[in-house]
Amino acid sequence: MKEERNMNRKTERLIWAGVSTVLIGLVVVMLFAPTVLAQSNNSDRAALFSSFESVFSYIERNFVEEVDPDVLIQGAMRGMFQSLDDRYSAFLPPREMESLSDVTTGAFGGVGMYISRTDDDEDGFVEVVEPIPGTPAFRAGVRIGDEIYEIDGVSAQGLSTEEVANRLRGVEGTTVELVVRRAGNRLETYELTRARVEVPTVRAEMMQDGVGYMRVQSFTPFTVPRMRDALQEFIAEGVEGIILDLRGNSGGLLRAAVDAADLFISDGIIVGTTSRIPRESTEFRARSATTLLGRDVPMVALVDGASASGAEILAGALQDSGRAQLVGLRTFGKGSVQQVQTAGAIPGGFRLTLSRYYTPSGAYIDERGVDPDVEIGPATMTDDERANYAEMLGSRRVERFVEQHRSPAEQQISSFVSDLAGEFGVPERFVRRFVTEELARAENQAIIYDLDFDVMLEEALRVLRRGPVSVR
Repeated sequence: MKEERNMNRKTERLIWAGVSTVLIGLVVVMLFAPTVLAQSNNSDRAALFSSFESVFSYIERNFVEEVDPDVLIQGAMRGMFQSLDDRYSAFLPPREMESLSDVTTGAFGGVGMYISRTDDDEDGFVEVVEPIPGTPAFRAGVRIGDEIYEIDGVSAQGLSTEEVANRLRGVEGTTVELVVRRAGNRLETYELTRARVEVPTVRAEMMQDGVGYMRVQSFTPFTVPRMRDALQEFIAEGVEGIILDLRGNSGGLLRAAVDAADLFISDGIIVGTTSRIPRESTEFRARSATTLLGRDVPMVALVDGASASGAEILAGALQDSGRAQLVGLRTFGKGSVQQVQTAGAIPGGFRLTLSRYYTPSGAYIDERGVDPDVEIGPATMTDDERANYAEMLGSRRVERFVEQHRSPAEQQISSFVSDLAGEFGVPERFVRRFVTEELARAENQAIIYDLDFDVMLEEALRVLRRGPVSVR
């Protein structure tokens, strides 16, 4: 992915279903009908709702074509939230409400991809950030960087990530035809059978020299228990340092993000929220009883332009408390908290921004993001190298190599990578990465980390080896 895309401040959020925001929770409320509101002591409001009901009834009776009253109500709801001019407050039709529920549960029926819009072009295409290992998309061969070109024969140009996600999701066992555009404008068509997808929110593995690597993809009810299990395994193996990878983490549940910070921070403020509603203005403080790793274990956190919301809460707390240094790129800058509610008798629901949050130092990061202590982006290619890479993909040489060598020796891989890189004029780092991905796909395995390709992770290791982080 292009470095400039990673640095784009208006990167649309990585999502796995619907939307990805910091959520207080799903709260059921009833919205009172106009006839009930008319009984209010607020005569002005009663008059307004009476007028609304009159217009509604007039449209329903007199429009040239028969109208669906549910459509009218949903249209009015959309307009009300659009008038707030807040990108995170919106009416949610039933399907989007279901998608949002998936964000909180961490499981859904779909094809299994993290997707994102990574530029400002409203007429552009949503990109595949990563197919989730073991899912239909992963097994079929969908790749990182593919653009979602068509879904069931309909162009996906200009669609938001939410719209693409909703079209890809569906009942288990049903099929969806997906066309992706790959490097070099090659189109690949896949017929995918939807399956139940559980988002692997945490992946962890011990690296060299006692360094524990943990990637946290999102904050669901499963995240903190999985983080705790991974940390306990690291401790049992004598961990001497931690790299926490929050790249591409678009957020999730506020409480989960706070509890995740609690695993590493034993005192002080983790995050604070401000609101015109007194009960929503609060401070979340660390609790020493839940801390697993003290300051004697040094720590680095990786972030990028797709790290948002809950990931920024965790990153900001680690940075401001002096618990960890941040390595990577400035984060997205989503510093508000939403509450999700059902809409009573109206199908669907809505999400509404109730508060904004600040880091322990008092910094508001909305539209600003969190700056890393050490700035570094991902590996990139020149335009000529990208064209050569597209030509290499078209040759399908890597796929044939993997078919012929399911368990190749390192010497075979190195020789093949060197020859292919020289033949096509592509940096060896990118050729090896593609070979690694195809070998993992053939075995239906996930790549936890890749030091041969990931220059940001390499830098995080260098920063970690410099020694413990001093308290600011």
